[in-house]
Amino acid sequence: MAGYAFAKKRFPGRELIFWAFLATLMVPFQATLIPSYILVSRLDWVDSYWGLIVPTLANSQAVFLLRQFISQLPDELFEAAEIDGAPEWKIFTLIVMPLIRPALATLGIFVFLWHWNDFLWPLVIGQSNNMQTLTVGLATLQTQSVPINQIMAGATITVVPSLLVFGLLQRYLTDSIAMSGLKS
Repeated sequence: MAGYAFAKKRFPGRELIFWAFLATLMVPFQATLIPSYILVSRLDWVDSYWGLIVPTLANSQAVFLLRQFISQLPDELFEAAEIDGAPEWKIFTLIVMPLIRPALATLGIFVFLWHWNDFLWPLVIGQSNNMQTLTVGLATLQTQSVPINQIMAGATITVVPSLLVFGLLQRYLTDSIAMSGLKS
C-alpha cells in the first residue's frame, strides 16, 4: 500500500517522505540492533514469535520495489476507475493488486530468502532452543560434537525450502523482469 501511495497518490511532502523512508536503507541493521532489542525486550517479546516477526515487517526495500513497479502502470487505468466512482480500496484491490502480482511474487522470493537466511536477529531474540531458526541451529551444531556429515545433511535440508519457493514462483519472477522493460 505504501508503494502504491508513493507511486500514484499526490500529497504534500510525498517526495521528501519517500526519500527519508528510502534513506533508512543506508542505515545498517547492526546500528539499530541494540535499540530494536531494547524495544522488543520492553514489550516482553524476547524469545517469542512476536519478537522474531514484528520488527522485520516494515521493509523499505519492499516499498521501493513496489513503488517502482506501480509507477510504470498507466495512469489512465486509475483515472477511469475514479471516473466510474470506484472507492480507493476497490481501485487498490481490483486494479493494482492483479497488475502487480509478478512484482509481489518477486518480492515474496526476496523477503523469504532474506528472512530464511537471517542469522543475527534470530540469534539475539531466540534465546531458547525452541525459538532458534535453522540457520542459528546449524551454527550451534558446529559448537557441539556433531559429525560434519550430519551438519552437511542439515545444511542440505535447510536449502530445500528456498529451492521450492524459487521453483514455485520462478514464472512470476521472469514475468516481473519482462514487464519491467515495458513503458506505455
